[in-house]
Amino acid sequence: MSGADQAHKALIRLGAYAFDRERGLLLENGRPVYLRAKTFSLLVYLVEHANRVVSRDQIFEVVWQGLVVTDDALTQTVRDLRSVLGEEGATLIKTVAKRGYMLTLEEEANDRADDSATADAQSNVGPRYSSAQPETRPDATDFPGDPSLRRAFELLADESRSTTPLLGPARSAEAQAARVSGRDRPAIAVLPFALEDIASRRLHVLRDGLLRDIIRDLARLRTVFVIAANSLQALSSLGLNSLEAARVLRCDYVCAGNITLHGPTLRVDVELVAAADGRALFSERFSKPLALISQFGQALADEIAMLIADEVNLAERNIATGRAIHELDAWQAYHRGLGHMHMFTGQDNTVAEDLFKAAIDLDPRFASPYASLSFTHFLKAFLFDPSHLSVEGQLAHDLAARAVAVDPYDPAAHCALGRALWIMGALEEATDALERATILSPSYAFGHYARAFTDGWSGDAKIAIQAADHARELSPFDPFLGPNQAVRAISLLRLGRADEAAAWALRATLHRNAHAHIRRIAVLSLTAAGRIEEAMHLAQVVNGESPENGNELFIRTSRMRPDDEKLFRDLARQSGLC
Repeated sequence: MSGADQAHKALIRLGAYAFDRERGLLLENGRPVYLRAKTFSLLVYLVEHANRVVSRDQIFEVVWQGLVVTDDALTQTVRDLRSVLGEEGATLIKTVAKRGYMLTLEEEANDRADDSATADAQSNVGPRYSSAQPETRPDATDFPGDPSLRRAFELLADESRSTTPLLGPARSAEAQAARVSGRDRPAIAVLPFALEDIASRRLHVLRDGLLRDIIRDLARLRTVFVIAANSLQALSSLGLNSLEAARVLRCDYVCAGNITLHGPTLRVDVELVAAADGRALFSERFSKPLALISQFGQALADEIAMLIADEVNLAERNIATGRAIHELDAWQAYHRGLGHMHMFTGQDNTVAEDLFKAAIDLDPRFASPYASLSFTHFLKAFLFDPSHLSVEGQLAHDLAARAVAVDPYDPAAHCALGRALWIMGALEEATDALERATILSPSYAFGHYARAFTDGWSGDAKIAIQAADHARELSPFDPFLGPNQAVRAISLLRLGRADEAAAWALRATLHRNAHAHIRRIAVLSLTAAGRIEEAMHLAQVVNGESPENGNELFIRTSRMRPDDEKLFRDLARQSGLC
């Protein structure tokens, strides 16, 4: 066998990614991808046992090497791996009910790993992420051997460069929502969980309480159409499976599950299925001590509801990305805009702005695009164009106020209003608006992050840390995870805990959507921790990507207290930050 053939065999295709067996690397377009140690160990074990079911016990023995951990640790690690691999790669990891997991691979497809992928893998051995420089955005030549990736990139590039409206009068009158339900919003049914061989009345009460709490949490988020609990319970006696229930209830997504007892442990297995093709979007197990059943019910419902909401939003965004621009409805234009907005670049922010405007034109009664359009102007005031803070701040405020008027019960609308009030300097009013957001939806992760953000810069740093931690618990793979970690770093820095601040700030810089302010926070935190050389190296990068008078504009937009302003100016001078 030639050297080239051996290199082909060494590359295992995982959707848009490739696993290099010989060097032990996960590659994306030939560049190594950063993985946590346990996540990487799990990937290696699944690859080596591809197309075979491996039990949870086997994984625990190999990955955790005898260390006693909960089932949640494995569930979280599987979720982490699926998140890294993206939608296409994640579908390769199957959850086999009551048995374990299986990585499904087509050997012929892996045997056809192309020469360009091999060449890329051999020539690109540097780390994918660096705290010292921003990630380079790809161009079409980065996808030499994969026409589908090249077409996807060219579509997004054309969309970003477009100077014409993305939607509007030219929209096809025949375009319909790409949903089996026929509704203009994604519809979901949370079926009553099955109680396997459990007769305890207390557990029946838990089951019914979970159903109603999950439905209430989802309804409060205002992001999906949720079937009422009474309708669901009326169907429970008919013995319908998930897809049959979806057809009867006209749903796009169905959540079902089982509650079982294993000695002193209560297990809740939850699965979310897409009605269009029966595909499982996620399958998770939650294990709780039975003795604490009265304490964890609401927290468990919050966690399940946020997991459902995140997965549905991701699925809807993927549907929107796959459709032609002129075929998008208001909901799809909104979700496509979110994908751009969460990249935190000036160009993506402009594309997101156009998409949110298109969503509003298509459905003026839809509050969420107003709130997100408000946030694009907040980002201009805070990050992209702080020299026009007052103008952009006022636009952010007016759009958020319109969102509240359209739907007074939408937590995202009140959250956008709180952020806008904060950037305008109305700190007490901002806190009131953000509190309303989390009162309306206690499981709204972005609302808790927004409270952490405003308190982290201008208020109580300890409250900010608590809010940031709670937001991460609710949504551990949130697009705002990097900003969340940066806010935690700022809060720790204000409390004088410099070493911790530096650790959290550097973690924040590792995210693909880490922006200039996050790197600036890392410079300040490293300087406070006495890591001057690292700080000065990173400061050079930040100075190159910041506007003139960057640090002064940064301080002005961050609404800091006078003593914090002095601290940050001193740290900036020490590191050479402009």
